[in-house]
Amino acid sequence: MEELSHKILLVEDEPGIQSLISEALATARRRIFVAGSLAEACQLVDHNKMDMVVLDRMLPDGDGLEFCAKLRRSPMHKSIPILLLSARSDVSEKVLGLKMGADDYLAKPCDLNELRARIEALLRRTEELNRYRTRLC
Repeated sequence: MEELSHKILLVEDEPGIQSLISEALATARRRIFVAGSLAEACQLVDHNKMDMVVLDRMLPDGDGLEFCAKLRRSPMHKSIPILLLSARSDVSEKVLGLKMGADDYLAKPCDLNELRARIEALLRRTEELNRYRTRLC
């Protein structure tokens, strides 16, 4: 049996969307962790080495951008790729999300094939960067 290679944290408060995205992202080589709030997300990211965060912008206990900025300030978590998902689709919101540290921004509702492709691209880029860094040391 293949070993898991990616742990992805999905931070989304809507159960239907959680389920839909979790199922779309799950593969034999991925483990999806789900948080419905920023408090849950903090617990999960602090106790598990995540390879990626898919982050809703509007959550019941705060703005996903705050969590994004917090991860970027943390030496332990600053290199985790972050994809923001939001119902806010205007360009100024996308720019703000990217300036706050997100690696990508996708407006909801989104096509699940596009979401998977963006996640695979971010994971691939991160793996390549990590291999490059390892060769330098």
